[in-house]
Amino acid sequence: MNKKTSLLIFFILLTSFYSYLLLANHDADTGSHATRPELIKIKDLRETARLAQSRQLPILIMFGTDECPFCELLKEDFLIPMIISGDYTDKIILREAHIGYGGAQIIDFSGKKITIGEFSARYGVTLYPTTIFIDSKGQVLTEKIIGITTPSLFGGTLDDRIDEAFMFVRKTIK
Repeated sequence: MNKKTSLLIFFILLTSFYSYLLLANHDADTGSHATRPELIKIKDLRETARLAQSRQLPILIMFGTDECPFCELLKEDFLIPMIISGDYTDKIILREAHIGYGGAQIIDFSGKKITIGEFSARYGVTLYPTTIFIDSKGQVLTEKIIGITTPSLFGGTLDDRIDEAFMFVRKTIK
C-alpha cells in the first residue's frame, strides 16, 4: 500500500470515529447515551433575554405546531443540525414557540403571563413555520422567514438572516 492510500484510509477512519463520537454523545458518568438535542421551548422569555444579553447574541424563535410537516422539516433538517454542529453557539440563541392546544402560557419579556397565541400575534405570525429574529428586548432585527422555500436554498437564507441579526446586535452594543 502506498503512502497516499494509507493516509486516505487513516483520514477516513479518523473522520468516522469523530462522527461516531459526535452522534453517540456518550455520557461517561452513567454509561448511557444522551438523547438527540431538541429545540428549547419557550417558557420564560426573561431567561432567554438574560442569556441573549449576557452573551450579546440575537434570538431565533421558530413558531410551529405538531400538525405541521414543514415545521418538523425545519427543525430536523436545519435547526437541530445547527445545535449538533456547535457552529452557531456564538452566533444565535435558538428557541421554539410551540403553538399547541389549550392556550399554553409563557412569561413574556416584562414578566407578564400570556398565551403562546398572544405572543405569536405580537410578531404577526399567522402561518407555520415562521422564524423570527429578535434582540434581548424582543425587538425584531430582520425580516421574518415564513415557511420553507426551496429546501436546497433555505439554509443560505437562514444563514443570511442569522448573520444580519448577529451584526445588528453587535452594532448596537458598540
